[in-house]
Amino acid sequence: MSSEPTRAAALDQLYGHLQRTLGVLPGEAALSLVHPAIPQARLHRGVTLPYRAGDPGDITEFFDISYWVVGIAPDAVGACFDHVVRSWIEADWPTRTDRDAPPRAAFTQTPDRFGLSVRETADHYMSLSGSTPPFDPGGPMGAPFPESIGHLF
Repeated sequence: MSSEPTRAAALDQLYGHLQRTLGVLPGEAALSLVHPAIPQARLHRGVTLPYRAGDPGDITEFFDISYWVVGIAPDAVGACFDHVVRSWIEADWPTRTDRDAPPRAAFTQTPDRFGLSVRETADHYMSLSGSTPPFDPGGPMGAPFPESIGHLF
């Protein structure tokens, strides 16, 4: 019997991690596949890819998705980036950042092996991405990820 989660369970958990991260940002912040200031930079609804962690017999897959963080003023993006990173560190998730000035990126892995990254562009936009741990192919697909994710109130 496989110890990998099902696709539906992995997607549900990833959604929860994205929602939790969004929850540390101001209430007007949301995640969206389209940023109103840069509609030509539309993001896709996520992709399922082969995992293949060095084992050619490994048939597991993983899911990856990115969202723009919208509803934040450009001059607040840096502080929001820092707040996300601080929340991951406070959760004791191993976190690394790549530099101290924009464009910046930070990466973490949750205890349940989900990967999250936050990016701040030089133009003061921010994105949040997530990926699942490997899951066995087949089984229920689960609901597709939405165009946007708002705060839970």
